[in-house]
This record gives sequence, C-alpha cells and structure tokens, in this order.
Amino acid sequence: MQIKDKKAIIVGAIGRFGIHFCRELLRNGAATVVIIGNGDNQENTLNQLNEEFGQKKVTFVLCDLSNSSDFDAIFKETVRCLGGLDILINNADLIDETDITKSIDVNVTAVIRSTLLGVQQMEKDLGGKGGIIVNITTIFGLKTIPQLPIYSSAKQAVLSFSRSFSQPYHYNKTGVKIVMYCPGFSEELEKNVETTLEKLENESVIILPQKAETVAHGLMYLIRCAQNGSIWISENGQPVYEIQLPDVLPQKQDESELLNFECIEFIEIQNRKGRRSSAEEKARELAIIKGLVCGKNVIITGGASGLGYSFVNHFLQHGAKKVAIIDVDEEAGKQAVSAVSKSYGEDRIIFINADTSNYSQILDSFTQLSSLMDSIDIVINNAGILDERRWEKEISINMNGMLLVATLAIRFMGKDHEGNGGILVNVAQYFDFKLTAQLPIYTATKFAIIGLSQSLGAPYRYNKTGVRVIAICPGLTETALTINSPNRLLSRIMKADFVKNLENLSIQTPYVVADGLMSILKSGTSGSIWVIENGRSPFEVYTPNYKTLRRQYKNNFIPTTTLHTIKGRPTQNSRLHDDMRTRLTSCA
Repeated sequence: MQIKDKKAIIVGAIGRFGIHFCRELLRNGAATVVIIGNGDNQENTLNQLNEEFGQKKVTFVLCDLSNSSDFDAIFKETVRCLGGLDILINNADLIDETDITKSIDVNVTAVIRSTLLGVQQMEKDLGGKGGIIVNITTIFGLKTIPQLPIYSSAKQAVLSFSRSFSQPYHYNKTGVKIVMYCPGFSEELEKNVETTLEKLENESVIILPQKAETVAHGLMYLIRCAQNGSIWISENGQPVYEIQLPDVLPQKQDESELLNFECIEFIEIQNRKGRRSSAEEKARELAIIKGLVCGKNVIITGGASGLGYSFVNHFLQHGAKKVAIIDVDEEAGKQAVSAVSKSYGEDRIIFINADTSNYSQILDSFTQLSSLMDSIDIVINNAGILDERRWEKEISINMNGMLLVATLAIRFMGKDHEGNGGILVNVAQYFDFKLTAQLPIYTATKFAIIGLSQSLGAPYRYNKTGVRVIAICPGLTETALTINSPNRLLSRIMKADFVKNLENLSIQTPYVVADGLMSILKSGTSGSIWVIENGRSPFEVYTPNYKTLRRQYKNNFIPTTTLHTIKGRPTQNSRLHDDMRTRLTSCA
C-alpha cells in the first residue's frame, strides 16, 4: 500500500514509538494522522508536527484505552470525522507487572478491540476499501523473559490473535491486511524495562537498544510491502526482516534434555516405543507416579466439571492427601464433591466457590486453603471458557484469571516466600494455526499461557521459588466447552466452516488428558510444554528461536557494510543507518 494521501490512526500513547510513527507517516505523504491514547501535555509535540507538515495534519485524542465504551465511541467518531480509514497502527503498550488487570486491558484487550473496530470500518464486504492493520507486539511476542512474565504473555497473546485473524479465511472477505511488527529493544523501551526491573528488584537484562527512528523506518516498509499475516523483526538497528513461524509447535527431539526429577527409570519406560508396555512396566510407572502425588495437597481451578473434574479423580486415585476445587459454578461444585466423597471420603475433598478472575476472591481462596491444608504442593491452573461472543469475559477468565492464579500459586508455594516449593501446571491448548480463524481470541488467550509458563518456569525463577512450572496443551477434548463451541463464535456465519474443521479432527476423552498429566508431572522440566493429543503418549514441544526462522527470498535485503582499512585494521562503515533507510525504499 502506498502511504501518500492515506488516512491513518495510531492507537497508543504519543510517547515511545507513537511520535516517531506519526512523523514518518507524514514524511511519506499521509493525508492525516490521528493518535488515540493516554498522555498529557502533548500540545507542544503536536504543534511542532503541524508546523513542520502543515496545520491539522496531526490530531491527538485523549482516551483511556482500558475503558471499552469510551474507546469504542471515540474510535468510530474519529473514523467518521476522517471520512474513512486506510492505515491502523496498534501501538498500545504498558509495562506494569504489579497490576495484571490494567496490563492486560491495555496490552491485549485494547489491541483486539481496535483491530476488530478497524476491520469493521475498512472491510470490503461491508462497503469499505480495505486497508492495513499493523499490530506492534515487540520482540517479547516471540521470546519471553522471566523478569516480565505478564508483559511477555500479553505480547504473545497479541501475536497469536493477529496470526489467527489474518488467516485467508478473513482476508479474502475483508481485504484488510493484518501484519505483525516485533521491534527489539529501543531506547524508550529500555528506560521502561529498567524502571520496571528496579521496581521488582530483579536482575538487569542485557539489552542492545536501537533508535526509535529506526523502528519507524521499518514500519513504513511494512505498510508499503508486507504481505497479509507476515511477521517482521526490527532489532539492533538493522533493516527489518521477515520470519515464518510454524503452524504447530514442533516436537522436541533431543531426549537428553528431558529431566526426571525423581527416577530416571521412568523416562526409560516412557521412551519405549513400538510395543505395548508390559504389566510389570505399567506397575512400575504407576508406583513412580504415586510416589510423586501420594500425600500431596492439590488445588484445581475449574475442577467441578470437564477436564478439571477428571484431574480431581486422577489425583485422588493416585493417593493425594487432599484435593481442593475452586470453581465459579457452585451447583456443579457441590455435585462434584458429593460424587467424589462417596469414593474417597469427605475429608479428602474441598470446594470453594470463587471467580478466578476476581483478585480478592482468589486471594481469599488461597489464604483459606493454606490454613485448611498443611501445605499447598500442586496447583492445576485449569479454569477457562470458550465464548468469542463475549470475548472480553473470555480474556478476563482465560488470561487475567490464570495469571492471578499462577502468581498466587508461586507466592504460596515459593521457597522465597517461606513455602516448600511445588508444581504449577498451566492448562493451555494445542492448535494448528491454519485451523484457528474462527477462534482468534481463544487462541490468543491459550498461547499467552504457554508464554507465561516459559517465563515463570525459567531457571531464573525456579532457582528462587522451587516451583516447577509446566504447560500442558491438550488437543481436541470431549467436554462441554468443545460441544458448545460452534454456538459461541464471533459470527454465526462462521459456524458451518468451524464445524467442518472439527469433523476432520480426532477427539479424546478427559480421562486420556488426566492420565497423560500424571506422566508429565513426573518427567516435565520447569518451563517445558507438553502436548496430549489423539490418545497418544504425551510429547514435549518447544518454541523455536525466531532468529532461525528468517525468511529468505530472491530480493531479500541483507544489510551489507563496507570495511575500510586504517593502519591495517578494518573498520566498519559508520553510515550503516543512513544506508539502511535507502534500502527500505523498494519492496523485496
């Protein structure tokens, strides 16, 4: 898309990248740029831009991005005043590890809402002209760091949502390209990260900051040349480059990286393939699992039905001392307790009615359970919903709720908080991205949990807390969530295509997933990701290093530098950044 005479909206604060994006759009001939976001005292900046490029070229609209009704109204009114929309840049960004709700509201909910609104205003099937949306995810959408688990999870959610919503299923109807841009550390981001780390009393992060102007130059190239659904990197002051992520997480092949915390012979049992396990081997495996679970106190969120209820029964069968269910469905919880009590006794099951997305309720639940149990040893972070129609609630439960439970679990079990250590299992989902077009928001929430598990399970944190964090990703499983999913999509038009996709997938029972979890508890290392699919034995997957996924094509622009020799020593051309800008003037 050519930028000249186009109308653009930038969502996010005018600081950081916002002002640089705005200036580059105007330099490239944009007709008008409107910035919608938070921030005060922007008058001087706006006046400078308008003096440089002409009056009324830039407008700033103050808006609380976490306020859904205000943002919705302001966005639609802005498009009406502009007389249309061609370019939307979602640059909303907040680094705040202390306020989960606010962080998710700005970094995830506002970006998704803005994308949905932008598509609605530009889509061709509703009379629009098409356009482009660039979602800024930063490098943390591809590589999480343990010092910023909440922020990293949020950026993973935006990247996953964008990948799902940019599928040809949507683009062929709307004509709106969705592109993902992942800048590395900039000078402005460095300041924000350092402030956050200082507040959290964490160790410093090694960073190589680049100028914000460099990131803005790369954005102009994306608008002109990037294909729908493409993912681009800008780091270390180098020209932007495209990467290609796999549609499914690849299986980990290096068995030497699997760590058995208790007994190596369990790995040997698990790795025997090509024949059925003998009765003796099964008995040995069962004994090893019971040794891990027996006498332990377990908390399971969303344990009143579906997967959670199957987890409850498996833990009790393997000798757990007490199992506590935290669930918002009081009636289902009472029924679960009644059924379990008949088999295992009333003294081994506890039910607490609480909403996991409500901080005060979930904190009270953990506090109460810590007094009812000698200790909390295992937490299964399982509560979740699938309802794209009420996607804000979906984010609240699947992201905010799981983030709250995860942070509280580590607080109550962590050795750095006088706990004994333990195990935290986060329940995500196994997807093929080609099949996620009808579930973009659900997909975003589940991939965010994978990122969270990697951040919280990193050695940096495990060495402090003693809490082993594992993510499990079940494939399609026969639960009420799955059965009702065709009626809970963003649009009724999607139902037929969604059902057709489901019919081509194998489905498994909750029992298979719960049985697989018992094996994973024994062999899963902290930060690992495990898949349970089609009734197969669990297998480990990994997120590949994005630097190995660089796309190569005929006219790919690879930075070249000229080496001059001074007194026999080679020196690099100091005009790399000036040359870089000219190399971005034509599409690869």
